[in-house]
Amino acid sequence: MRIFNFQFSIFRQQFRRGFTFIELILYMAIVSIIVGSLVIFAWNIIGGGVKSSVEQEVYANARYVSERIKYEIRRASGITSVAPSSISLTNFSPDTSTAIDLSSGKVRISQNGGTPVSLNSADTTVSSLVFTDYRSADNKTKHIQFTLTLTSNFAQARQEYQGSVSLESSAELRSN
Repeated sequence: MRIFNFQFSIFRQQFRRGFTFIELILYMAIVSIIVGSLVIFAWNIIGGGVKSSVEQEVYANARYVSERIKYEIRRASGITSVAPSSISLTNFSPDTSTAIDLSSGKVRISQNGGTPVSLNSADTTVSSLVFTDYRSADNKTKHIQFTLTLTSNFAQARQEYQGSVSLESSAELRSN
């Protein structure tokens, strides 16, 4: 019992003295490395989340604009005019006309000569919209192709805020 008390008292005396300076530096270095790694890992996760959000915004806008253009072409009764960055369609009642164009980075649609409404959000810019008319010579097949390039409005910011998508699609009038 006396041996045990002697060893315990030595341990207690050593515990009271605390850490040595080298032990303290070693523990601080280990903690610093772990915390630094966690901060870098968390920063990468946050940056990946931002990049994902920007890409989702760009792709969702491009998909919506594309689907809306295809919808308007398919439901039209005829094609009035096709220019490289605009198209004018005639419709059945109640909408008699539809115009789709590109103006100041926005794809706009107006029906019956009304006020144009932007199809893409304020966070995106359409840098290119090109319509191509593929009507047959006998005017039985009325087919329109379009290409669209859409980018995020944060292009001057960091890489995480940059996003762009180009797509090509086409539609044919169903009224034939």
